[in-house]
Amino acid sequence: MDHPFYEVAATAKDAMDRGGKVYQKYTCSGCGERLMMDEPNVFYKTGRCDKCGTVTNIEEQGCNYMLVFDAEAIAEAKERGDG
Repeated sequence: MDHPFYEVAATAKDAMDRGGKVYQKYTCSGCGERLMMDEPNVFYKTGRCDKCGTVTNIEEQGCNYMLVFDAEAIAEAKERGDG
């Protein structure tokens, strides 16, 4: 499910600040395929579908993200008191 771009980016930044890796996800406006960007911790305003080639305006359509914390990031967050 996609949510407003800037709200998602702000929430993701908080997770990144705590040591998480964030992978942007969005839905292709052409074929409806659910896509994920390869580059962690970057939010793109457009994306090209691997399946149909449509360029989606992610800034207008919205997006979401997948959050990954590894064991080291979790331990560091606990040491800082924010995990």
